[in-house]
Formats: sequence, structure tokens, C-alpha cells
Amino acid sequence: MLKIFLAEDEVIVRETIKRMIPWENLGFELVGEAADGEMALPLLIRQQPDLLITDIKMPFMDGLTLARLAKKEVPGLKVVILSGYDDFNYAKQAINIGVEDYLLKPITKNALIERLTEIRSRYEDEKTQREYYEKFHREMQAYEKNSSRDFFEALVSGSLDMMEVYKRAEKLGLDIVAESYNVLIFTMNCNEDFSGRREGYSSWEAESLEMLEKFFTGHPFAMLFRSNVFSYGVLIKGEKNSIRENTRICVEEIRKIFDRKEDNKEWFVAVGESVERLSQIQKSYHSASRAFSQRYLYDGKVLCYDEMLAMEKKNVTNDDSEYLQKVDVNALNPTILQKFLSNGLLEETKNFVQDYFYAIGQEPMESVVFRSYVILNVRFSVLSFLKELGCDTKTLEPEDTEEILAESGRNMESTIAYAEKLVSQAIQLRDRNSGNKNRSILKTAVDFIDQHYMEEDMSLNKAANAANFSANHFSALFSQNMGQTFIEYLTSLRMDKAKEYLRCTGMRSSEIAGEVGYKDAHYFSYLFKKTQGMTPSDYRKAREEKA
Repeated sequence: MLKIFLAEDEVIVRETIKRMIPWENLGFELVGEAADGEMALPLLIRQQPDLLITDIKMPFMDGLTLARLAKKEVPGLKVVILSGYDDFNYAKQAINIGVEDYLLKPITKNALIERLTEIRSRYEDEKTQREYYEKFHREMQAYEKNSSRDFFEALVSGSLDMMEVYKRAEKLGLDIVAESYNVLIFTMNCNEDFSGRREGYSSWEAESLEMLEKFFTGHPFAMLFRSNVFSYGVLIKGEKNSIRENTRICVEEIRKIFDRKEDNKEWFVAVGESVERLSQIQKSYHSASRAFSQRYLYDGKVLCYDEMLAMEKKNVTNDDSEYLQKVDVNALNPTILQKFLSNGLLEETKNFVQDYFYAIGQEPMESVVFRSYVILNVRFSVLSFLKELGCDTKTLEPEDTEEILAESGRNMESTIAYAEKLVSQAIQLRDRNSGNKNRSILKTAVDFIDQHYMEEDMSLNKAANAANFSANHFSALFSQNMGQTFIEYLTSLRMDKAKEYLRCTGMRSSEIAGEVGYKDAHYFSYLFKKTQGMTPSDYRKAREEKA
């Protein structure tokens, strides 16, 4: 309902207006009244109405002064002036203030209802338009953010040459020029589950992500991007003498956000090796990834790549290694293997297995009997994990166990090689199994999007609800499996349908906009040009010329 405040010094007039208008039936709520402007102003500020109806002549503070002050304090406030004076000077002042209407007394019930109905109609149209442009702004922010994410993924993967890197950065409005760079990789939950048993982010994780995005938006020396479904990366830049400090600031802010509640969350941050050229950023990313793979063995929340190298060096040269002392639990504890099997990535397997055996210790691994025990321990953990998921383990269960032990137990290298092969096969089976579940979820969602793309309120939340999945997890799942974000898919689908209308019908651009889910034809034209490289009319002309 539209909230109304009434300011009128004449009691009879004020009471008459209150009684003669059926406020609720017309969609209004009378939230307050006052006998003069001075009394009205603080009440207006407290009530925050949508419409002020005020007499122009009142003691202590007149209606024009009240209107001028109230519009400053109550954003979007509309004002109707009631006046017994047909004075052009009053009307001119009212126009300058920006009042909605100027009505002369005495005013009849029908006339006032007619004006109020017109005002409500304009208000609702403006509200709808405002909400639409807010949605447009959010979608454009998401579009630009997704474009930035794709850019960073391409940058750290090394798939772009430097000329293309700088061109795309300029197009996206990203300042990536610096003397030094570094990369962080972090997860909010080391128990993230790729096996398909975990359905999505907790409210704590969603809140944390919002706080992180706010921090990085306000600190241009660091840029946040998604690394995979449950982990994120940060590209840090700075001068040679400030890159270390910039890195520290980011790590400490992440620590502060993740430790804000005493819930003992299992978050982890890996800090890469800084580099002095953007062309070397892949090296920094790989070093961060190498440290990130230690999250199941390292007894801590933050691990720097150079610290990891120092610990590995001590592990080779010193039996009483500090690194071994930092292992969370005995490396033979099946929990460690189970965590990696549930949460690890295929590309992390080699590093994890090597670190796993180093954590056990080189001296005990010299024993053939002990090596056989470790192999059987790894094998049992893998088979138990896969059977729990319902995977077919026949290919991993050959009859001759003694032959496996003889072959893989010859030396430390063969033991590591066998364990790496076994764990890799398990993760591939896990991903295949969860992939089947994900494909079913995505098919449900994509079918829903394809059937409802033309609805203006089509959203990520609606698609996630249709698939019976949490919105945050669905967003990440959609991006990883579809190769594009939800909004990119929806926009592409709508643009393809729009091109079909442009080719096959004589419909105007504004009509087509409505048919493909856009209420505002200007917004549709803007998106069409941004995604197709030309306006809808230019596209139609080009097709007609070809025909």
C-alpha cells in the first residue's frame, strides 16, 4: 500500500479528508497527521511515507517549506499541495520544489480520489521501472564479474598470449599493470565434497563470500576469482617492495572473516610464489596450487609455498623434521585418505600421494613388510570409499593380491606409483559417479530454463529451486559443467530466440524484447549489441541483404 501523511491546520478540513476517502480500498494507508509543518516534519522522517498531502498556509511552518525539507529527508517522497489561493507565485514555487500536484480548495471527494488514483498509478509505474533498472544493474554487474572471472581463469592457465591479456584487461576495465604479482588460493571448507554427498554452501559460507567480495571490491591491488566449485583464487599486484605486504593484508583479512565466529571452521589459504612479470603468473598460480594440495596433511590454516619448500628440504635431511611434527594426525590414519578421496582434485593426486608417504617417514618405508601394510591400508580405504558411493569396483579388485604386493612393494618408488594410480582411478570413478548426479540436476534446471526463458522474472534462484538445489552451489555447478554462468546461458538463449524472430517475422524490436523476457526494449537492444556486436535493426538488415 501507498503510505500517506496529512498536514492540515484546519481540524474540520483534516477530519473531512480523513473520513471521505476510503483509503484501504484504494490501496492507501494513512500513517500520520499533523496540524502544522513544524509538528509534521519529525513525524514524516520517522514514518517515511510515500505521499505527503499538505495545506500551503499553516502556522509555524508553511506547506511549501515543509515540502522542501521533507523531500530532502524522505527519498522519493511525492507531495500534493492543497491551497485556497489561486496564486501563480505559489504554484511556481510548488513546481520548483517538485510537488506532484497543486489542488485548489474546496476540493470534492471525487476530484481528490481521481488525483490520488493517478498518483498511485504513476508511483507504481515508477517503482516497477526502478526495480527493473536495479535488476538490470545487478545483471550487468554479474555479467562483468563473470567476464572478469573467465579472464583470470584464462590468465592463470596460460592460454592467452600477453597481447591478448592486455587487450582483454583493457576491455574489462581491469588495471593489471604492476611490478610484481602473487596468487592466493583458499577454501572456506576443507571438507568440501566432490562425491555428490554435499548439497551446497552453508549460510556462514554465503555470508563469508559476501564479506570477501566487499573487501576485494574496495582494495584494487587484489582481485577475487573462482578457482573451482569450492575454492577461490586471488590475484595480488603491487610494487616489488609492497607485494609481500599486500599479500599479508589479504591473508589477514581472509583470516579475520573466517575466524569471526567460534565455529572452528576448516578453512585453508595457500600463498604462492611472487613473480615480477605478468607472463610468469602461471608459475605463481602453480606454486599456490602446490601448497593448496597440502591442506589435508598440514596442521595449520595458512601455508606459504616457500615455507612448504623449506619444510620439505628439512624432511629430506633431518629425521626429526619440523614438518613431520606439524602433521595433524598419524599419516596412517584412514581419515586423511578419506578426506582426499572425497575432496581432492585429480591434478592434486601426485603431490598428495608423495606428501602422504613423506609424512609417514622414509625410514619405516624401507621395510618391505611395512610397505605392504601401507599398500593394503591405501587399497582398503579406496575400496571402502568407492563402495560407500555405490561405484563399481571390479576393475580395482583383481584376484592376485600377492602379485600386487610383490610388484608395488619392491621399493619406495613403486609403492608411491601404485598408490598414485589407485587413488587417481578412485577419483575418476568418484567424479564419474557425481557427474551422473550433476547431469541429472543440470538437465532438470536447463529444461526449466528453456521452457521459462521468456518470463521476465526468470532467475538463478528459480532454476535452482526447480532442480531442488541450493542457489550458491547450483551457480558453481552450472558454471563448471556448462562452461558458462547461468546469466550467460540465459542471455545467449534469449538472444538466439530474438535472432530467430528478427529473421522470420516482421515484429518490432520492442515486441521481440517482450517475447524473449525483457520488459525494457532499451535494455534488450543494449544487451543484443553487447553480445552480438550489432543492434537488432542492423542484424535484420544484414540478414535481408544476404537473402
